[in-house]
Amino acid sequence: MHDLIKRYVEETVRHLPVKEREEVALELETNIEDMLGGDSSTEKVEETLLALGSPAILARQYRGKERYLIGPETFDLYVMVLKIVSLVVGLVTMVITFISLFFAAESIGLPQMIAEVLASVFSGLSSAFLYVTITFAIMSYYQVNTELEEWNLKALHALEEAPTRRIKKSDSIGEMVGLSIFFVLLVVLYSRSDLIALYRKGAEPIPLFISQAMKPYIIGWMITTILTFSVAVVKYAKQFWNTTLFAISALADLVGLCYFIFLSTRWSIYNPDFLAFIPGSMARWQIIIKAACTVLLILTLISLADDAYTVFRRTRPNESGKEPAR
Repeated sequence: MHDLIKRYVEETVRHLPVKEREEVALELETNIEDMLGGDSSTEKVEETLLALGSPAILARQYRGKERYLIGPETFDLYVMVLKIVSLVVGLVTMVITFISLFFAAESIGLPQMIAEVLASVFSGLSSAFLYVTITFAIMSYYQVNTELEEWNLKALHALEEAPTRRIKKSDSIGEMVGLSIFFVLLVVLYSRSDLIALYRKGAEPIPLFISQAMKPYIIGWMITTILTFSVAVVKYAKQFWNTTLFAISALADLVGLCYFIFLSTRWSIYNPDFLAFIPGSMARWQIIIKAACTVLLILTLISLADDAYTVFRRTRPNESGKEPAR
């Protein structure tokens, strides 16, 4: 079987329920072979697969019935966005509610705390469902094009490398959830930077940071976090690496890392009283912080190198039919 046909079939059945994939794959392969009429040249295969249309659109025909909550053209994207928004909103609402209850003036019992958290999460998820549904209903009404890529010869050949460049959904979701929770913590830190402190029994806590000096830097940290979160959303939507996406992702990671290093080495944000309680001079702590930043830089570069290898390594077999050298 021609490699293009194999990739096309794999990409088509990926949009279907697992239990239907094997049967649909066999049927689609048979249909393609019939359309080729014995001509297995690359030109004929390209012409046939382009005529069949985008794998995502073809998969809708194999479902047996269309889904019309929003519209068949936008339903897949609608479900994907709804899952992301619901997961992020649910977790962020839970964290915010727990934090607000923890620092509430009046103490409450555990059952009441759980009830309030569940009520807040349900309210947040209901709002998320409402706003996402309304947005996609408007997009469907005005027939906004939601196809992420145009189906053409370039997109067809890109399917050849898809399995080696796939971005795991679990990785993207985990990244978005982690960044969402981190953003909430930044918001809390902005309003209560004294929470990170040295707590002593029978004495006032000693904050690590000087509040007024720290706040402007936290705003910048929020901006870099939003940038990284946006890239994670794009990676979840695309699902496959390409050179442009890798460049944007690498740039976002490096911007975030550089800002963290810049922030960590602003010695004026640290509270001298806190450092006085820890053995060692300020010069010693500067060395420790710089060493930690260096280690973080090395780990980030290793991660980027791994992604770069995934994106730029050769994936097509050579003319001899052997696997290319790695």
